[in-house]
Amino acid sequence: MTYIIREANSRDTKEISSLVFKRTGKLISPLHIENRLHFMRGNPDESLYVYEEENQILGTLGFRIRQADDAVVKFSEISVISIEETNQSQTAAEKLKSYAEQLTQEHACSGMWWITGSENNSDSRRANEPLGFHETGYRFVKRFL
Repeated sequence: MTYIIREANSRDTKEISSLVFKRTGKLISPLHIENRLHFMRGNPDESLYVYEEENQILGTLGFRIRQADDAVVKFSEISVISIEETNQSQTAAEKLKSYAEQLTQEHACSGMWWITGSENNSDSRRANEPLGFHETGYRFVKRFL
């Protein structure tokens, strides 16, 4: 199956909105996504990519570079949303993860932070931990969407 990973654009907002709703049950309007894309265009350290097969978006990859003003070390922050867990989505997720590693190397980052929205128990989280990553702590999140 042929696929492409490319930067998201304004024409993708409805499909991204639908993908997020199918995956999370949370409705994010296409206008909100368009506003976020507009913000990203002015910020060279932040991007949103889509994974597309046969003109259908099956996943997204959020990529952000994090570094302190005086720090030499910089990390990429990665988040992936893909369709429901099937053989096809597993492929999409794996290809997005590989692409994220490529982006990290292209931007000369020292490492990657893998951000997951999963709030599963520890055993399930460990089973789904990306290869080569280790858990370093937790973030506290207050959701507004």
